[in-house]
Amino acid sequence: MTAISIDGMGLTGVLRLTWVQDELAHVLDHSHTDETSGTWTGLACPGHGLALGGDVDDAALRHLAAGSEIADLTWEAPDELAAEHAQVFQDAMHAHQVGDSERAGRLWEELQATWSRAWSANHAVLEFMQGTGLSRFAPVKPQHWVVASFEHHTSPHGLPRPHIHNIAVAKLTTTALTHFPTGGTGSSRRQG
Repeated sequence: MTAISIDGMGLTGVLRLTWVQDELAHVLDHSHTDETSGTWTGLACPGHGLALGGDVDDAALRHLAAGSEIADLTWEAPDELAAEHAQVFQDAMHAHQVGDSERAGRLWEELQATWSRAWSANHAVLEFMQGTGLSRFAPVKPQHWVVASFEHHTSPHGLPRPHIHNIAVAKLTTTALTHFPTGGTGSSRRQG
């Protein structure tokens, strides 16, 4: 596992890179049960008929990943966002349990706004990493990846530690559109 602390450029949090060894069980076993379904987020998704922002079909992900190395780039929320998320969640649950539905509703909206910041940071990290590229995926940079992102609102140990698993399928990596000068005018072509 490799951990990268990301600061600057408006990015915060920690990104952990591991190579998937469990045939995606660590994300798919939670998808649609105690966590939300995944979302297609990688820049190469449209080229494979996967709508950016669309729900991940687990069978399609397994099919796309068959025979490929799979990276799990897990983005973990920074401490202050994790603490805010935990507090608002606890307050919303308490309001719900005591029957204060109006307050609970406001707190759930606040929780969604907090998580939206986490999602935005994760998206920025993915764009940064695709621009940087992974040599194990392809020798050229920048890269476009097929990524399925899975939101988890707790850690594997049940602690309130929000994070997002970004499952990237190595064999589906493409080179980003590159511009080449030709006779004074620009043309573009896709490599890879």
